[in-house]
Amino acid sequence: MSFVIRTMKVPDDYEGVARLMSLHYSEPMTVERLQEEDANIPLIGSLSRDDDGRLAGHDRIRYVALDGKGQIAGYGIAWRAPWSPAGTLFCNIIVDPAKRRSGIGGAIYETLEAYVQKAGADCVVYDVRDSEPDSLRFAEVRGFAVERHRFESLIELERYSFDEAESAAAAVTAVSVENGIRFATLAELPGEEAERALYELYRQTNPDIPGAEGEFMWYSEWRKWAVDRKDFDPSLVLLALDGLRPVGAVELIAIPATQSLYNEYTCVDRDYRSRGVATALKRRSIEVARQRGYRYIRTHNDSLNAPMLAINRKLGYKPVPGFYKMVRNVRK
Repeated sequence: MSFVIRTMKVPDDYEGVARLMSLHYSEPMTVERLQEEDANIPLIGSLSRDDDGRLAGHDRIRYVALDGKGQIAGYGIAWRAPWSPAGTLFCNIIVDPAKRRSGIGGAIYETLEAYVQKAGADCVVYDVRDSEPDSLRFAEVRGFAVERHRFESLIELERYSFDEAESAAAAVTAVSVENGIRFATLAELPGEEAERALYELYRQTNPDIPGAEGEFMWYSEWRKWAVDRKDFDPSLVLLALDGLRPVGAVELIAIPATQSLYNEYTCVDRDYRSRGVATALKRRSIEVARQRGYRYIRTHNDSLNAPMLAINRKLGYKPVPGFYKMVRNVRK
């Protein structure tokens, strides 16, 4: 099979890349989302070195593979953000399942590897579907090893019964009474003060998540990727409040194409853990989704995040295919 690899062209390649990403990831990618991401990312990278000589700064390169008919059959990306772990580059390769075993994946890998070497990265990270043994072998023969496993889980809301809803409401009420916690949404606390308080909760709790690395993005960046996002819905940010201070949160993202919700983030302030707050918030998220007519909620958890995995299983989330984090240390 003949193919050509070239730099991704914007906006010409959006549609083809979105199609490939929709085949690879659990939920569909849209041209609009790619456009919004590009608007949020600087066009020109600025890689640098920190005081220890490790790769720092930000950059992003993207390539596509065109088949003999000029159709996009493969996609490759290498990137790092200013808050990424020092020395690390993140990469990904997606090849149309119908056009694998044709050399496209290997050629894209070599193109990205040339960039990795030129940039001087110490560590390279790829995500590989845990349901694709061929992709796992592709990574392993190139020196990558599984470092972590990111589970995906899904709860189908049509199977959520009236009795379970009643039990969920009672559990939330019990947490409120026992701990002086009230539950609300970000839509009920409008304004930048509430948004900054939520950001601070995210910033403080993020390092506690197994698999979290690097720094948490600063407020202006978080706001750009969260609050200012076109599809951001503050009524889908569920909060546990002590007075006006958020001490727990579940952030949901609506995916209209599949009539579903994605549970983007769940957190509880360290001083309020082991009180049932996380479980109450997750129960509320299920009830909100059910009331609004969504078909399911999807989420993900690191394999070492036993407490959250246990909560999800207890509430009825079922495991579905996820991803391996594959790592290769370039310089030891």
